Amino acid sequence: MRNPVSARAVVAVAGAVVSLGALFFCWRTYSTLVDEEHLLEVAHGRLELQMQRRHDLLMNSRSVVAKYAAIEEQIQAHAIELHGLTKAPGPTAELVRSHGSELLDLVAQLDALVEAYPSLKSKGPYVLLMETIQETGFQVTTERLNTNTKAYEYNLTRSLFPANVVALVFGFKERPFLMGPLVYAPAERVS
Repeated sequence: MRNPVSARAVVAVAGAVVSLGALFFCWRTYSTLVDEEHLLEVAHGRLELQMQRRHDLLMNSRSVVAKYAAIEEQIQAHAIELHGLTKAPGPTAELVRSHGSELLDLVAQLDALVEAYPSLKSKGPYVLLMETIQETGFQVTTERLNTNTKAYEYNLTRSLFPANVVALVFGFKERPFLMGPLVYAPAERVS
């Protein structure tokens, strides 16, 4: 005849092993969900960083191009005026010298601007602006795709059995995909 105490012990040990296995599986599933959620948050943060970078670069590039164009316009106006003075009869040497110094100041400003932004001279201001728009747009698009990929991976992990049970118990919510145009609203910066 069997010993009833040993059968109970075997059942208790088997129950403990199954409980520990289930606990370990739930802990592993919970850790996976936390990791996926963290990777999604990192991807979203990188997207926000690229959007801020694009905003800052475009604002800076637009102001540099506008300044370059304004200086170039002033130089042309002074050159036309100087050319007209050289054709005029009479004592125009003093006028030419005064306009010449203004022209030299403008050329010095333009040289300083080109020195600060060397690609202005090699590519021209408008090509530089277009390349900046294209490059920053590409980087934002890349990070947006990465964020949507991470959202897909997180949502897929969250929705598969038995992770969906763990997600329900611990409150892991489905994350939406980024659809439509992205708008960057600059936050107040602390100096």
